[in-house]
Amino acid sequence: MHPTKKLKYAKSKLLDGKTIVVAVSSSIAAIETPKLMRELLRHGADVRCIATEESRKIIGEASLEFGCGAPIDYDITGKIEHVELYEECDAMLIFPATANIVSKISLGIADNIINTTATMFFEKKPIFIVPAMHQNMIDTIDNHLINLSGKKDVHIISPKMEEEKAKVPSIETVVGEVIDKLNKKENKDNNNNNKKVLILSGGTAEFIDKVRIISNLSSGKTGYLLSQCFIKDGFDVSVIYAMGKKPPYYVNSYNTLSATEMLNKALDIGKDADIIISCAAISDYTPLEEQKGKISSDKEELTIKLKKNPKVIKELKKAFPNKIIVGFKAEYGIPEQELIEKSIKKLKDANLDYIVANDLSKHYFGDDYNEVILIDKNNNIKKYKGKKSDIMENIKNEIIANLRTFSH
Repeated sequence: MHPTKKLKYAKSKLLDGKTIVVAVSSSIAAIETPKLMRELLRHGADVRCIATEESRKIIGEASLEFGCGAPIDYDITGKIEHVELYEECDAMLIFPATANIVSKISLGIADNIINTTATMFFEKKPIFIVPAMHQNMIDTIDNHLINLSGKKDVHIISPKMEEEKAKVPSIETVVGEVIDKLNKKENKDNNNNNKKVLILSGGTAEFIDKVRIISNLSSGKTGYLLSQCFIKDGFDVSVIYAMGKKPPYYVNSYNTLSATEMLNKALDIGKDADIIISCAAISDYTPLEEQKGKISSDKEELTIKLKKNPKVIKELKKAFPNKIIVGFKAEYGIPEQELIEKSIKKLKDANLDYIVANDLSKHYFGDDYNEVILIDKNNNIKKYKGKKSDIMENIKNEIIANLRTFSH
């Protein structure tokens, strides 16, 4: 087995069962292609690679084979590679696509392995085209890009315009587009894809005026790591996040800011979820009145009256009593027994299925390590200590193990 194949499923199974032919043409952006193919593998795809003879001057065959873990085809031979690729592959990704390649595909010209293979896929299976060329050239072939973008299953992934050049977008942007269009909900993992997980992440903010906010230092790392854990196991994951680390690019995500915005979005998205996990640091209070404009900084003293926000986790359990709901409880510098007692009280008050407790005096917001106590609704207690990523994996495994037991 080629070592590259060990990358398969490293991030998710969103492209499980998909085979993608990556076509490389002679733009300098071809040097990014091995990274692209390895990222496709990390999401479960199998990858084939074809390239024009001209591209050899830019990137060597060994580099491309390193990227996909398979021999590279440069010509059509008696093996009729273009037919084989059409029958074997679910989609074609042309990265990078030169002006020559784009124009010839638009005109139906088949004079090299890429153009010929494209005529097999055209309007029958998805083709992704990532242009890379000088600004003048992309202006010249704009009519061809418009023509192709109007065709069935042809997806032009827009380049970024910099320094009078149309440059390929980030690898994450391209792979995210491929995942989205190839229907990421079709993965086949142990029926986990039938289970939907909603995660609330990051720190919310409450406006004092149009400039200032009340917030906290939540990093959003816990929500990020949890989303990775569940999606890697084949779950359909969505994240509602506020301030802090954005979710992985391949996860459905919704950005909110205030506690009320997060609650409203969770009530909407949560209708379809089987599991809801609220690890967000949600503001407990909000200003009684938001001041118009900006409060003058000349004031010597300023009094701001606050009112309680609704408890998001309680509202979610009221709205969705039959869903598995997991809450988090953070305290600072209190004895462990008191932390457990406070967490159990929150667990019972909100009728949660699990609660995860931690003491911020030991590991503060943003730390890569943590110590947590996981308590379930039957008062079973488990303690985890170490890397935050490992802890989230353990919590995910515990929830999965009890899916049937805790189903209402």
